[in-house]
Amino acid sequence: MNKIIVEKEEYIELKDNAIDLDIKTKKLTIKIKGKVLINELSIKENEELELTIDVEPQSSLIYNRFLIHSIMNNRITINQDSKSNVTFNYSFIANDKCHLTIDTNLNGNDNETEVNVKAVTEHDGSATIVGTALAKEKIVNNDLAENIKVLVLNEEESICIPNLLVATNEVTVNHACTISSIDSDSLFYLESKGLNEQDSIKLIKNGYLIGNLSINEEIKSEILNMIEGE
Repeated sequence: MNKIIVEKEEYIELKDNAIDLDIKTKKLTIKIKGKVLINELSIKENEELELTIDVEPQSSLIYNRFLIHSIMNNRITINQDSKSNVTFNYSFIANDKCHLTIDTNLNGNDNETEVNVKAVTEHDGSATIVGTALAKEKIVNNDLAENIKVLVLNEEESICIPNLLVATNEVTVNHACTISSIDSDSLFYLESKGLNEQDSIKLIKNGYLIGNLSINEEIKSEILNMIEGE
């Protein structure tokens, strides 16, 4: 898999490619043509990012983003024209205040979109996530599902704000959001198998984050190493 480090550019174009991406700029637009797979894994103390993803007609994108954040303020915008397919998976650990805005804009017909966000809050971390789906007038045959989940492992308050701006009856747009602590039954089950509480929580957290991403075993191992070293 190719590695792309974006240090100064504010625009890149990807066509029929699978890449490991490292974004070091505060503002980036990515144009997607053909079939593209992006994996982005990183630890960032303070990330402020404005990321725009423009998906060309008859193109498909799978974007897996895993980050361990301290402070984060990110805005991600996904623009789809027609006959495109997008799966955007974002898993992150929040160790301080993290704010994420995701805007999904359906500008044409026959698009499929899935946005999956999973956050874990630890230490002084909190997550404020705003998800907005916009479907313009007169477009048809679009299917968009947005799933946002926050797993709270501390006493800080997290917020999820869903916005559905749909100006047509010919699309399917769904939004699901949950904020919860670890399920006591799951914890009890693991402890009954001989794990202590700390190891049980770690196992649940790791599975929760990794299960959100469409990745192979090698990348799963890389993410687990990142989590162990945080």
